[in-house]
Amino acid sequence: MERAQLNVTLREGKGKGGARKIRAKGSIPAVIYGKGIETVMIEVNPKEFDQVLSGSGGKNTLLDVKVPEHGTITAMLKDHQADNLRRQYTHLDFVKVDLKQKIRVEIPIVVTGKAEGVKEGGILEIIRRELTAICLPTAIPKGIEVDVSALKIGQSIHIDDVKLPEGLEVPRETNFTVVSVVAPKAEEVVVAAPVEGAPTEPEVLTAKKPAEGEAAEEAPKKGEGKPEKK
Repeated sequence: MERAQLNVTLREGKGKGGARKIRAKGSIPAVIYGKGIETVMIEVNPKEFDQVLSGSGGKNTLLDVKVPEHGTITAMLKDHQADNLRRQYTHLDFVKVDLKQKIRVEIPIVVTGKAEGVKEGGILEIIRRELTAICLPTAIPKGIEVDVSALKIGQSIHIDDVKLPEGLEVPRETNFTVVSVVAPKAEEVVVAAPVEGAPTEPEVLTAKKPAEGEAAEEAPKKGEGKPEKK
């Protein structure tokens, strides 16, 4: 498991006001908590934190957090808040970990190979992109590989079919689906709705159009008969 070092400083202000001041100067307010220690209020340099997360371990990276007056605390990122528009972290929660105690983590699914069903025109559907797993902090894998090469249209890979790394456990109550290959959807034929006020049937013209200057013969009115022959 990848391990990195993170240098932090102690926070001076507390509460929302203190956190705003920290963000205003370009740092991230954060806390470290866990079994055997009191909660420590810290601030983190965003560039250094981004560099730590840029490694292959991502958010599951084990951190040796160097805290003034507290020494080095081995921790992991537990939770975070972010401004999605600015793409900035606004708060970080770190939890102290015991390297000999198993923890619960989210591990990404890594799909490998090209499914036979996709070659035949099917669509690959990834149902689970992460798996909740339990393992030692030092045994967290970068990802769980799922080979889909043999999948045909209508077939699926379930969690019981996935080969898990040694020492990793995925708690589950059902044999849930991880990935499937489905048939392509049939194209829908869209029929345009009739325009309001428009004729529903084409107009059929049977009468001869009178020549220019020639009046059309009027039909006899009701009650009028045909003229008598003399």
